[in-house]
Amino acid sequence: MKSILKYLLAAAVFTGVAVSDSTSFSIYVVGDSTVQTYKDNVYPQTGWGQVLGYFFDASRVKVLNYAIGGRSSRTFIEEGRLDEVKGKLQKGDYLFVQFGHNDRDYSKAARYVEPSKFSGFIQQYVDAGKAKGANVVLVSPMNLNGSRNVFSTGSNNYDARGMMQTVAKNNKIPFVDLNMKSYNTYNNTYKGMGDYVTRYLYKKLEKGEYPNFPDGVNDGTTHFQEMGSMGHAQMICEELADNLKSNTNLSADAKAALTTLVSAIKKRYTIKVKTNLSNYNGLITQTQYFPAGSPMTLRVTPNGQTFEKWVDDDCKELSNKMIYYGFKTKARDITYTAMFKGGAACTPISHASEDSYEDGPGGDSSSSSGEVEVKELDETLCSLDAGTDAWPSVIDMAEPEFGDGWTEKNHESYTGGGFFNLDNSAYSKATYMVTSDQSAEHARVMIRYSFAGNANRDMKVTVDNGTYDVVFPPTGSWDKWDTVYIDNVWVDALDFKVVLQSATADGGPNVDMIAFDMKDVYRTGCKAVRQKTGPVSIASKKHAMTPRKNGFTVNALGRKVLNANDREDLKKLPKGYYFRY
Repeated sequence: MKSILKYLLAAAVFTGVAVSDSTSFSIYVVGDSTVQTYKDNVYPQTGWGQVLGYFFDASRVKVLNYAIGGRSSRTFIEEGRLDEVKGKLQKGDYLFVQFGHNDRDYSKAARYVEPSKFSGFIQQYVDAGKAKGANVVLVSPMNLNGSRNVFSTGSNNYDARGMMQTVAKNNKIPFVDLNMKSYNTYNNTYKGMGDYVTRYLYKKLEKGEYPNFPDGVNDGTTHFQEMGSMGHAQMICEELADNLKSNTNLSADAKAALTTLVSAIKKRYTIKVKTNLSNYNGLITQTQYFPAGSPMTLRVTPNGQTFEKWVDDDCKELSNKMIYYGFKTKARDITYTAMFKGGAACTPISHASEDSYEDGPGGDSSSSSGEVEVKELDETLCSLDAGTDAWPSVIDMAEPEFGDGWTEKNHESYTGGGFFNLDNSAYSKATYMVTSDQSAEHARVMIRYSFAGNANRDMKVTVDNGTYDVVFPPTGSWDKWDTVYIDNVWVDALDFKVVLQSATADGGPNVDMIAFDMKDVYRTGCKAVRQKTGPVSIASKKHAMTPRKNGFTVNALGRKVLNANDREDLKKLPKGYYFRY
């Protein structure tokens, strides 16, 4: 009987027979920022869990992405996120697990996982899946940009790949070696094409290339553009099929489940990209193998040549932009050509007709972070303008989502809609829901506060997944405001909590506002305030300011602020740099 079953499974693989065509199931994805789903306003940044659904038959498979940035295998569990996923898993579903990037970051104790404990945490994901009758697939973390593979064996490496492979072998479940697959792709397939990998796959964007990053961004080591993550999803599908063919360690149940999974992978088509030049020496999108309906980017970076337009294999013009993105691939093999001045004329290329297919991503591309529902904010809490060049994101802290204390306006010189007065208790805290459209490894945070007294009112301040011990010295008066700073703050491009927790019996200070030295961070429920040209005041006309000598006032950042209408006062001011209000 066993030999007959083995023959049927093999026949299904090698003859292309779809096993259990009518079976419907969900794929739950957990992981970090390289996997998570991102908002449209940070495109082209993308995680592979965001695009995995394009590779599966939408009539049979739903992909649910629970990955979230900044989490390690340990902190994802500690925050209750695995329990949330476990509560939704059904028998026959699949759980894809990728961790390692944050686990290896020994500089961040809040998320670091000692190598001796990593396998134990990965085993907890396997146990959670098995407990619900789900099928677990372990995915090793993709390679960081560069020739060295930090997730393999070797001096100063973090062997997440080897440890995950061992856990998979011990449990006789599939192991998707995305680590070596990506390493070989970046270092062999694209050998000598380091600029292509960094600028077309990883998230290193030059100024003016994408509307969401007008000033560009240098994140070419860890995070990915859409085409990079589409490539990872492609690699995962290839590895799943390879497991079915060659992984002799799988249990009978795991192999049967993997057969069903592989049978639901959609047909992929060859997408060739070329130029009409015989001597083109710039960058250009490489040939891809994607399912119909999946997103595609055509891109060139010429080296002295003059680009004119993109055309398809019927010589139909698609775009005259060097970066043409967001269109869906056709259900056939296709060739796209970048036309340059002085090159050969376009000649139509014969091709087959399109196959019929069901449009759609084949899954739920929205990310589930498990956060609490955010209440609708009063408009005044969204009224702070963009700050200075040094502090672009300024957030009013007057009304937290949850807080032990009161929102008040009974002291002078606050900004925005008031300030929050924490209870006089070592247990008092205030929780704010904040959204960041950008990510940063070494952000700086400033908190504006006041309180009278002689003793410090220290607090534990949580931003995203990091908690920091912050000393708040007395300001001398409840009407006098000062600022404290937190350095090297990790911020992910997602919704997260900012929590101020009192650490003394006197409770915390009055908290007025918080500012980030990075753009596009704001209270969840508000809209991002794009930085205006040049420095502007963080305080609007409605905000209280402290009168000072020489005719000027001082805003919350200690900047001199003046009223441009007071011409006589302007003449009396000493030379300096001022902000209009």
